[in-house]
Amino acid sequence: MKVSIAIAAALLVALLAGCQTTPEPPKPAPQPVAPVPEPEPVKAAPTVPDGPPPGSPAARTQAQQLLRQAADSLNAGNEDKGRTEVAEALRLDPDSKLAQCLNRGIKADPEQVLGRQSTSYTVRPGETLGRIAQRALGDPCEFYLLARYNNIRVPQQLAGGQVIRIPGRVALAAPDAPAAKPQPDLPAGRAQPVPTIAKPPTEPSAPPSAEPAERAEPVAAPKPAPPAPAPAPNTRAEIERHQRAALAAFRRQDLDTAIREWDQVIALDPGNELARARRQEAIELDRRIKQIK
Repeated sequence: MKVSIAIAAALLVALLAGCQTTPEPPKPAPQPVAPVPEPEPVKAAPTVPDGPPPGSPAARTQAQQLLRQAADSLNAGNEDKGRTEVAEALRLDPDSKLAQCLNRGIKADPEQVLGRQSTSYTVRPGETLGRIAQRALGDPCEFYLLARYNNIRVPQQLAGGQVIRIPGRVALAAPDAPAAKPQPDLPAGRAQPVPTIAKPPTEPSAPPSAEPAERAEPVAAPKPAPPAPAPAPNTRAEIERHQRAALAAFRRQDLDTAIREWDQVIALDPGNELARARRQEAIELDRRIKQIK
């Protein structure tokens, strides 16, 4: 009996040993994963405009070339192209007087700059708006402003015999001719006085018996005064500077400054009849304004 119990216990132990499973080896602990850094945003390179830096000698040279092209474009009536060329020239050389002048001619209101009062002028054969602007406004670069003042879309098509408006009350004289002197204003309804030339008195005839009168020596006609010499180139530049200053002052109704600037023009160029006429116009306008006040 005891043997059976022992055998049964041994069988039970063997059975239990067979039922045990081999334990699985422990799994390795997961290793921490390092965070992947996000890529830095790529910074865009600053845009650098093509060409030389504004204000440099190379930029000024390039601006001069653009301004010549702009003048040709405006003269041919291509305002959009000329506007773009002038804008680029101003970017390259902001202090360029020519660029500022052409830009004003494109954008400014002509009647606000030049005034509404004007006189008629008949264009001579071969004349250009640049030459007329030189004589009437003191600077040929004002040609496009003068073109817009006259609603001329293509300045180079100006023809001899064409009648245009010139700003101001004084008529512009023909080339190489003296300017007309301004006439004083007269009350309404009164005609302009016409000077009368007195006839020389008739000498009474001598009686037959009288001695023949001694003949007077013929008086030589006075020689015409020689023309004033042309101003030197540096003086001409100074004259044009004062002319521009006078016209600018006259447009903004600063008449005292305009008169002083025209005095400078006359001092440098005594034969400048147009400057004398413009000065007289400023004096008359100043007198009227003071009378109204």
